[in-house]
Amino acid sequence: MNHVKMVGPVVRGLDGQLADAVIEAIEIDNPDVVIDVDDQGGYIRIGAPQRCRLTRATLEDSLGRSFPLHQLEPSLAGFAGRMTVSDDEVVWYLERED
Repeated sequence: MNHVKMVGPVVRGLDGQLADAVIEAIEIDNPDVVIDVDDQGGYIRIGAPQRCRLTRATLEDSLGRSFPLHQLEPSLAGFAGRMTVSDDEVVWYLERED
């Protein structure tokens, strides 16, 4: 059986509203992908196979307020895969995309 490598953020569970919004936004931003959510209490590991995208617009819709993506960094305990960040989106992925 071939193991599918998962990528995505590990969010500190301290801010439940933010964690829930990140999960909801990732599910919306990755249609037709099964998102794995592993809630360990202190942190929540969110994963998608191969590639995981989170957009600022969707996160703000989920939160109901403005949220610059750079403000997400203190809530990240870590992540799986590689990560690129812009003003509009964060993408976690397995291989280099440049």
